[in-house]
Amino acid sequence: MSQPTILLVEDDLAVARRMASAITAHLLATIIHVPSGEAAVLWVGAHDCDVCLLDYDLPGIDGLETLARIQQRQPDLPVIMLSDAASENVAVAAFRARVADYVPKQAGFERVVVQRIQQLVSTTSKLNDVDLASIGPTIPAVLLQPTYQNRLRVIGRQLDLYGYRAVTILEVAGGFLVRGTPSGSRAPEALEFPDQNFPQLMRGAFSGRTEGERMRSTSPLFPTGYEDFLRALGYRLDTHLAEAISVTELEGFVAVGGVAMVEASSQTTIGPLQWLMRVDDNAYLLDEAFRRRATPDESKKASLFNRAFRQDSNVVGAA
Repeated sequence: MSQPTILLVEDDLAVARRMASAITAHLLATIIHVPSGEAAVLWVGAHDCDVCLLDYDLPGIDGLETLARIQQRQPDLPVIMLSDAASENVAVAAFRARVADYVPKQAGFERVVVQRIQQLVSTTSKLNDVDLASIGPTIPAVLLQPTYQNRLRVIGRQLDLYGYRAVTILEVAGGFLVRGTPSGSRAPEALEFPDQNFPQLMRGAFSGRTEGERMRSTSPLFPTGYEDFLRALGYRLDTHLAEAISVTELEGFVAVGGVAMVEASSQTTIGPLQWLMRVDDNAYLLDEAFRRRATPDESKKASLFNRAFRQDSNVVGAA
């Protein structure tokens, strides 16, 4: 793999220097620094790079407008957006604009950015060097279906790997926005899981399932970790044909919201979904999931039936 090129769009010279120092301490890379969105758009129009670090608060055109203009010129360029804004509205707007990641400028954010760059560069390298068709058949096709069970499982694995706690998961257009506090920190971080990245994340989870021991939550709510709980919860959400879900971890229980198909007097319609899941409820959910794994054929049939029913319901609703 050739040395990656990182475009850093940051008007604060001190921050730019810290970022450049953090990157070069962990990665052999060429760093191009420009101080404004206008300069970034001009540079991207004439050059190629592997990752763009884009500050939201820029003089002239802001980060979102800069992102839109960059995407017009290089649609596949991964962009990590940085921001001082405390509001989650900025993160949601960035996510909807298809950034690869959104990182708040909090203590230690440089470490988070470096980790994400390493993941993006590594993924790009693997995609260039390996034919995905050659590794696809090693993963059961049912695991690559965009069900809640599969997508929440991937999110849970990442939460376990990096020791997150006090987690909130929100489904937005195009994927999930996750907020949680990493191990050793008091400051929550925003994470993004775009649906377009799901197949590659699942491949990584499947291929690395025996590599090392994951960190586990110390909360009695999740005795075996987030991955097991979220996979089991996802199966139940699929069974209820849920949509637009949210999962909020609170002290002593988990609040699950969204909408789902419900039986009315003479028809099936969409209604609110609201579950409060306490320790005993979660234990039952996990026991149910472990029993179900002993009969994978039945689980697969249920998943296929739910997807078919959802498609039929959508057609009826559209008509």
